[in-house]
This record gives sequence, C-alpha cells and structure tokens, in this order.
Amino acid sequence: MKGKGTTFGAVSILNGIAGGKGVTASVKLGTESTAELEKAPGEWRVFINEKEIQSRLALETVRLALKTAGKEPSEYSGTIRTTTEIPSSVGLKTSSSSSSAIALAVFAALGQKAFDPQKIMTCSIEASLASGTSVTGAMDDAASCLLGGINIADNLGRKIVRSKLFDKTLKVLIRIPRATSSKRNTVELVHMRKFGKVADVLFKMCMDGDYWRAMTLNGTVYSAILGYDPTAALLAVEHDALGASLSGTGPATAAVFEPKMMDEEIKSLITAWSSDGSRVIETETNNEHGRIQSLD
Repeated sequence: MKGKGTTFGAVSILNGIAGGKGVTASVKLGTESTAELEKAPGEWRVFINEKEIQSRLALETVRLALKTAGKEPSEYSGTIRTTTEIPSSVGLKTSSSSSSAIALAVFAALGQKAFDPQKIMTCSIEASLASGTSVTGAMDDAASCLLGGINIADNLGRKIVRSKLFDKTLKVLIRIPRATSSKRNTVELVHMRKFGKVADVLFKMCMDGDYWRAMTLNGTVYSAILGYDPTAALLAVEHDALGASLSGTGPATAAVFEPKMMDEEIKSLITAWSSDGSRVIETETNNEHGRIQSLD
C-alpha cells in the first residue's frame, strides 16, 4: 500500500500565540510525502529530504491518520518519506506542511481518492500538540498549507473563521538569517498571552481585510516580544512591500509585494537582505489545495 500527499508552506500575517487567533498566507513552497504501509506490526522509518531521522511529529501523524481512517495503528508498519522546499525551524510552517502531507499520504495509501480537509487538519493539529512542535495546534498554519490562500483561524477553538483565495498572485521574498536561533524553543506562553489585547486589534484588522498593514504591525510587535531586530521587515516596507513581518516565532522574515513591483526594487532588497550572508528565497502566494494520489 503506497500513497502520496502534497501540501505547501505559509507565512504569518498574525501570529496566533498571544491572542489565540492566527492568520497565515500560503506560499508556493512545496512538500511531498510518500507513505508505504504494511498491514503487519513492526517499526516505522522516517526520512526527510532523504535523511533518516527520529520524528515524533511524523509518527504521531501516522498514528492519528490511521486511527481517523478507522484502522488500528498497532497493526501497521512502514516507511514515510518526505521531501520539502521549506527550510525547517525558521517560522515557515514546516511542521504543519509535513504533517498534513503525511496524513494525506496515509489516506492515499489506504486507497482513498479524496479527503476531508477538516480531518487532515485535525491530524496535523493533534500531532503538533502531541509532539510539542506547536503550543496552539496552529490551525491557521495547517489551513494555509492544505487549502491555499489566506486563512483566518481561531486556533484555540479549532475553527476556520475565514478561508479566502488570493485575487491575484503576489510576489513573496523570505529572508533566513545565516545564524540560527533558539527563540522558538524558549517561547514563554504566559508572557506572550499578556499581549493578547494587541493581537485582538490586529485580528480585527485582518477581519476587515487589512491584511498587509496587520502583517507589518505583527512583525513589529512580535520582534519586540521575542527580541528580534525588526530592521529586515522595515527595510522591505521601505522597498514598497505591501506587508512584511517576522514569520511565526522566527527567525525568518517574509515580505509580500504587488506582482507589478519593479525587478530593480526586488533586486535591491535581495542585495540588502543577503549582505550579511542571509539566504533569500523568491516565491509567490499560492492558491492550490493539497493533493492526494494513490501509488499502487
């Protein structure tokens, strides 16, 4: 039994930790997972970008997907292979993208031709919480990775408030600093929730459709909370970005531009962002849904 699932990455418009409600934008960075299942008890092997690893997130996702499909997880074993264009542990929703892709792959391997998005997102949320990769379950992240477009979610209430495809394809630049950061491992939930009223204001802006100004303000607020330098995002605004922000808990910064933005401005920002050795990814917004494919 073999199946494949495809999902995408996302960037933050509003981080959901402080207020419990989050907003994300899907970007065209792909993740593919292949599940090879055997109906026999045994071990699971997990590979990410061809490297075998120990991944509690992947194993929890497999267990939950099998259980959701009405199967007994202990009766199965197999191999999960994931390849992704998304850099890990920098705030670009890698865990939501990979867990959603793995859940899709398991369903495909079991012979399903279509999927219920809510079930896939629930698998991703529960696996993220169980493995400690998220403090909220990140429904907004899972939604954008699976559904495309802009997604507004009540993460604590596990409810999609709004899911909207982009009216047009926008340019996206993502800056990943050369130096890694341990800040995502030191998030103090109680401290961050003290800024919930500020997050509520940004959430209302998003509900009113003012996504990009909310994104820039989100970056300023969370950079201050987490101790990041907001210069990269502010520099993107100087280069006429619609919005720019620290994504997730960082350290990546994302900036969104109109499609007609001049190449000279984009190149100028790339040069400035990469001057300290940072990596810069050029991509665009994404409206594609996740896909499922049986490989038997």
